[in-house]
Amino acid sequence: MTTAVDTVRGLTIKQPWAFAIAEGFKTVENRSRRTNYRGTLLIHAGQVFDKSVSITRYSRESAVRLDQLGGRSNFWDARAYLPSRVLKPPHASLALSGVIATARLAGCHEAADGCCSPWGFADQWHWELADVRPLKQAVAKAGALGLWKPDADLLTAVAPTLRTPAA
Repeated sequence: MTTAVDTVRGLTIKQPWAFAIAEGFKTVENRSRRTNYRGTLLIHAGQVFDKSVSITRYSRESAVRLDQLGGRSNFWDARAYLPSRVLKPPHASLALSGVIATARLAGCHEAADGCCSPWGFADQWHWELADVRPLKQAVAKAGALGLWKPDADLLTAVAPTLRTPAA
């Protein structure tokens, strides 16, 4: 019997790249190798913020959205956040060290001249993302390298955004 743990994978991505995916701007993830995996993917924002990345370079719309959410200074560590009834939770797509969205890994192809512009990089494998669904609240979790298997507790926490296969 196949369970969700067997069919769902997580992928850790540095911020602000994870933000761009969760908000629907970036539909390709650049990796040094291909993958044969197709299916549900948990988009995990790593604990590292890549300060060398200027979102404006890739998409004006994503830069505007980042500004609407308070800009780069509003990224926060999901593992250190303590929920409160008084405080409004920080915006999920700005989390570090947490799952912020679900997606479907729909395909994978080697970069071709100008493909997947502006987000796709040359000399990389482009992992094609579809059906991205941001979470309402980030779920704190340590990440891992490569594709990783989520535990049952994590799957329960993200269950409302997971797509169920057609019967």
